[in-house]
Amino acid sequence: MFRLFWYLLDYFNRLVFRVRHVKMGKNIKTYGIIRLKKDKNAFFSIDDKTIIRSHWRNNPAGGGQRNCIFAIMNEGTLEIGKNVGISNSSIYCNKHIVIEDDVFIGVNCVIYDTDFHSIYADKRINGNYDIKSESVLIKKGAWIGGHCIILKGVTIGERSVIGAGSVITHDIPSDEVWAGNPAKFIKKIDQ
Repeated sequence: MFRLFWYLLDYFNRLVFRVRHVKMGKNIKTYGIIRLKKDKNAFFSIDDKTIIRSHWRNNPAGGGQRNCIFAIMNEGTLEIGKNVGISNSSIYCNKHIVIEDDVFIGVNCVIYDTDFHSIYADKRINGNYDIKSESVLIKKGAWIGGHCIILKGVTIGERSVIGAGSVITHDIPSDEVWAGNPAKFIKKIDQ
């Protein structure tokens, strides 16, 4: 019975992706209901063998976030590579976010490429203009621990590890472990 339930939810998610013109690769698996908001001129692609877990039963470490949420706004572009794993996380794309192949994103993470609002009170009050957005790039093989926040303008290097609960405000080099708020260098990863 449960197997049929998960199959129907996966089918529903694929249908939503198709209706919203998401470019999909092969062998994508979804678990639970995915929340998707995509503007007409936005672009969203998911490549082969990506798994999106969007329910606490499929990743009980999910904490407070019950679903995966993808919001691709304005003319934003969200590109998710091959063999990516995402669990109960939220990605908000206003400009450009790239998640390369073999990246794992833990539970309850948020990735934002925008500030959402101006830092100046008069601009927020009078129409909310002058909002800053900068691209985010998560390179091949990176691992983002649970409950992390990745902010605009950040590049995370290949095979780097971001410790749980970290706030990433600047670039992280390849093959390094970073953690904390704000994230600080912990150690190099020997290859």
